[in-house]
Amino acid sequence: MENFSAPNNEDKEKIKSLEAELAFYKNKDSLHDNFQYFFNQTTDLVCIANLDGFYVKVNAAFIKALGYAEEDLISKPFISFVHPDDVAKTLAELQNLKEGTNTVNFGNRYLKKNGDSIYLQWIATINTTTRIVFGIARDITEINKTQEKLALSESLLNESQKMAKIGSWNFDLMTQELHWSDEMYNIFEIDKDSDSFLYKKFLERLSKDVVYYLTKLTNEAIHNKKSYEIEQVITLPDGREKWISGIGKPILNEEGKVVKLRGNARDITAQKERDNAIKDKESAELANQAKSDFLTNVSHEIRTPLNGIIGFSDLLLKTELDINQQVYMSTINESGNLLLDIITDILDFSKIESGKFEMYKETVELKALAYQIIDLFKSHSINKQIDLKVEFGEELPDYIFADSVRLKQVLINLIGNAIKFTHYGQVVLKIEEIKKVKNTYSTIRFSVIDTGIGIKKENLAKIFHSFVQEDLSTNKRFGGTGLGLSISNKILEKNKSKIQVTSKLGEGSNFYFNVTFKISEAPEPESLKKIVTVTQQKDEAHKFSKLLNVLIVEDNKINMLLCKKMVHIILPNSTIFEAENGQIALEILEKTPIDLILLDIQMPVKNGYETTIEIRNNNKLKKIPIIAITAGIMVSEKEKCLEYGMDDYISKPYKLTELQSVINKYI
Repeated sequence: MENFSAPNNEDKEKIKSLEAELAFYKNKDSLHDNFQYFFNQTTDLVCIANLDGFYVKVNAAFIKALGYAEEDLISKPFISFVHPDDVAKTLAELQNLKEGTNTVNFGNRYLKKNGDSIYLQWIATINTTTRIVFGIARDITEINKTQEKLALSESLLNESQKMAKIGSWNFDLMTQELHWSDEMYNIFEIDKDSDSFLYKKFLERLSKDVVYYLTKLTNEAIHNKKSYEIEQVITLPDGREKWISGIGKPILNEEGKVVKLRGNARDITAQKERDNAIKDKESAELANQAKSDFLTNVSHEIRTPLNGIIGFSDLLLKTELDINQQVYMSTINESGNLLLDIITDILDFSKIESGKFEMYKETVELKALAYQIIDLFKSHSINKQIDLKVEFGEELPDYIFADSVRLKQVLINLIGNAIKFTHYGQVVLKIEEIKKVKNTYSTIRFSVIDTGIGIKKENLAKIFHSFVQEDLSTNKRFGGTGLGLSISNKILEKNKSKIQVTSKLGEGSNFYFNVTFKISEAPEPESLKKIVTVTQQKDEAHKFSKLLNVLIVEDNKINMLLCKKMVHIILPNSTIFEAENGQIALEILEKTPIDLILLDIQMPVKNGYETTIEIRNNNKLKKIPIIAITAGIMVSEKEKCLEYGMDDYISKPYKLTELQSVINKYI
């Protein structure tokens, strides 16, 4: 039997080294197995990509989420799977990775094989040695949808409160913080910027008895942990009174202790003044009033910037321009004026809804009107690569007696719809005479023909109803209120006409209407009008050469600049003083003799009404002419200005000639 000697120290070291190396490889294999398990079993989308723009490897969750085979995902550049709208920002993020910046919470959309899109949130890093990108994504499509629903719910709540005239409030007993919804500010007529003085301003509107009673109710609610109801009268700064119905509820913490009070308030003034027998009818009128108030506010916001657009373009048209500039500025000015003419009646929807609006007929050059309308949509049609053109029939009269604004409004609506629903092909405005009576009256057919998506036969009647579109998918894809065709038909009813339509789904539509117009002669040449205007200006030139001090009170910088420019043109020798609110105006009036005041109505600190009251109560100032300049459009607003002591009124947007005509009365 052969003898074996015991291992020496050198052999022991070798064995130990071999064992360590074996353990290292076993551990490496274990890590690899664990990574493979994670890669294949995780529900997150995991991928490995190179900087050439291709996936090297994707896991099962990635394949399942997008619906493509692994070979499809690896064989194409990964950017081809990204939603087209997100390609640019994805490439930008990839560039950041190349520069060594890790990706954290980057979101983009991917297109699935079935055409749907999913929203992914990414974390990615790059191995700067191998230039390999490792990415992990999570499908957050449902999370995004939930967030959108929450945002929509909040928006709908605010809108609902606004329409219902119900405001909500919350008072934290621990921090003594009071929070109001938007409608609470409207109900109590408190400026929203008054948060730091909110509770004080609220109490100022209550009598001492109501304050005492309300304090008692809230203390009992906290002590007894029960809700309360109250009806109270509030007195506004201008002396008006409102009836308010309120509800308060204690909010308890986990220990059962009252930590908050929460409730709502509602303006019930109208209800208190009405007889119960006509309550339902009057409630409907209140809802219409709420709509009218909302539309009036919208009108103010639109007309204020329109004043700058129309006013400055009007001034520019009176300067020396080349041919192209003249065309561009004329189009801007005409578009602004057309928008103004349209919104004036659209925003007073109750007036249009009832058909109580007037037609103002004048001599209209038919072909010129058609080209003006086409020019408004040229840019849009070019962007959509749609051919937009106008065709005229034979024997068409050159001039007709018509309301050009209303006719434009109808045709703009029809052409706008045609372009919106047409993705390729053409939109044609066709104007042809179909009947003539003794060279005095002409029946003209206006047709707007498109190669758009068309309309289902069962939906042809529905599209003419107010606030209704063809179907829900149309509203989601193309937007809009569904009012345009309804309003257009109400306008045409004044001309004993209505819109008719023929359409074939997938091929296009033809919207047309027939109107009988009185044939008109060519209007007075523009050159003669200019001669008359120049003569009148010379007759009154001495009036406008006076040295006058004019005070302009306007909080909008653009409108202030416009008004100054116009006044300098009208009164070139005048000195203009500026004030951005009524308080500053009063300070100027105390120090400087003023000959004429141009006064905006809606201003911070002190509005036009408050300013006028103080001027008329001051013996030294009360005879100064005051001309109100406001974006309001209601007849009642002009009457209100005169009742407060103003001498005259001009509505924004206004032109140079309009302002000059008013100023001329008082100098």
